[in-house]
Amino acid sequence: MKRLMIATAALSLLATAASAQSFVYTWTPAGTLAPTPPAPEFLMFAGAGDLYEIESSRAVLETTSSPAIRRFAQMMIDHHTKTTADAATAARSAGLTPMPPMLDAPKAAMIAALRQYSGVERDRLYLVQQQMAHKEALGLQKSYAETGDTPQLRNAARATVPIVEAHLAELQRLMR
Repeated sequence: MKRLMIATAALSLLATAASAQSFVYTWTPAGTLAPTPPAPEFLMFAGAGDLYEIESSRAVLETTSSPAIRRFAQMMIDHHTKTTADAATAARSAGLTPMPPMLDAPKAAMIAALRQYSGVERDRLYLVQQQMAHKEALGLQKSYAETGDTPQLRNAARATVPIVEAHLAELQRLMR
């Protein structure tokens, strides 16, 4: 478990460094981003986050024997597929052309790390990674909902915030 935590912490640092290369921001004490990314970067970050949630959940479904984790993983696939579609719809209604979601290097590395384990070890790493990813997603969505530059995307972000908050609450329950 200690090795899993160290690997996850290292991946988190990589994620922060890689994200900072394309858009410089900092996390505020309230857990939001400053400055708020413009619409194209918001869509890129949100899409990468959603795709990570989907792909990591598919990976855990390959090996988990836990009914609770199976339910959670399927919920992640369903909900994050919907939030991706909702953001794309909002972007198009604002006259933007959203790019298909792509994993950034840190999120791809997180999935690769997840695939190195199976069974209970994969389950544990999955939950730790999910918690980190959801905290990041919540900060991104809250920031954009409050001060984003495109009203349609602000509305989509506002609708996504309670979904991500519910996921974090469920993760807390699963990690007990």
